[in-house]
Amino acid sequence: MFSRCLRADFYKMKRSPITIAHIVIPIVVSIVFLAYYATSGWNETDKISVFFEALGFGFPVLIGIFIASTMEQEQNAGAFQNLLTLRSKTAALFSKAVTLILLSLFALLFTAVLFGLGFIMIHGQGTASMGVLLMAAFVMWLSAIPLYLLFDIFAFVFGKAFVIGAGLISGLISALFLTDIGMYAWKVVPLSWTARMPETFLVYELADIGALSEIRSQALIYMVVAIVCLAGYFIFAANYEGSKISE
Repeated sequence: MFSRCLRADFYKMKRSPITIAHIVIPIVVSIVFLAYYATSGWNETDKISVFFEALGFGFPVLIGIFIASTMEQEQNAGAFQNLLTLRSKTAALFSKAVTLILLSLFALLFTAVLFGLGFIMIHGQGTASMGVLLMAAFVMWLSAIPLYLLFDIFAFVFGKAFVIGAGLISGLISALFLTDIGMYAWKVVPLSWTARMPETFLVYELADIGALSEIRSQALIYMVVAIVCLAGYFIFAANYEGSKISE
């Protein structure tokens, strides 16, 4: 059932603006940063770190927008009746979250490849290998999975305006927690992870091997939060009876 729902969702998104955005945004973001970095006097490590930090606090905003768009598609296609009449609401709802999660993996890896190739053209093979950049993108993707699950619940319960607002707030928190304000608290605030987790990984890879202990402690917290979010999502999906929101 789940595999059929997943194929159906990918088919529906095949030519949708959401899919196009997952291709266009990586290209635009990479070009903008590479064009600036071509004349910037920053060192290579700072350039790479700032690039991923900017991706990290912009990512939750995009998550909110994309999830709001998928929710609106279902709302416009019969007020969620397509979902509610399926044999397994859980599989149908979860497939929508998984579709966006997989698209985001492609987009982040695509961004890392484009940026990495451009960076090598500008600076040569320097501070970070392509493997490090791809791994940083993968860490960011992992950090966003709890957000996808939470935001999906927000969208179907409270509506698109709420989830877009949640994405904006999460982006602001991510940016704020890159400062000293979030030095110790960020580990237990999932809204900050898309910026902080890849930043910590890059510190370990490019600057300070001592950051490994911080990565290990964060990994345990992440696993607990991810499992709780996944369990909460399945409970929500199993009991979902449609939305009465009107926007």
